[in-house]
Amino acid sequence: MIPAVKPTPLTECVHEREMLDLVLSERWPDRCDPDMVAHASDCDVCRDVIAVALAMRDDEAQVESAIVAASPQHPSVVPDATLVWWRSQLRAHEDAGRRAARPIAMVQGIGIGIGLVATASLARLAWPWVRAYATDTAAGVGEAIARSAASSGAAVAAVPLWLTVAIVAALIAAPIAVYAALGRD
Repeated sequence: MIPAVKPTPLTECVHEREMLDLVLSERWPDRCDPDMVAHASDCDVCRDVIAVALAMRDDEAQVESAIVAASPQHPSVVPDATLVWWRSQLRAHEDAGRRAARPIAMVQGIGIGIGLVATASLARLAWPWVRAYATDTAAGVGEAIARSAASSGAAVAAVPLWLTVAIVAALIAAPIAVYAALGRD
């Protein structure tokens, strides 16, 4: 069997509110009436009120000091709205310029590639003439040109047909593929 606990009656003090006001206004115990200090030493209720109020005041002071320590020492400076608008317009203009330059750069790259392929093809066709011209120093210039014309025809005939078709197809398909890829942008 559990023994019955007799509830203690709630006790109140008429000075309870005054003690709370003294602590919250930071007048306790130095700047208050000596009679109140004497009463607080005798009254259990007022002593409890003072203890709780002091603990709460100290806790609040610690929270405030933590907030002040965490906040920046120099407040942030907000720029003028016209400056923000101007910078955003400038950024949008630069982005539009970059987007417009992408297809141009792509076409330039394709043009350079086509030029390199054309140069390599011409060099391959002209190589027998250059080799004959460089090795045939004893022969006359007319004889070297005649020989190179004959060997150029042989060089063109030596290129397989499938390779020529593949190069032409690649040169035609590359710009179409670039146009299709950039047309969705």
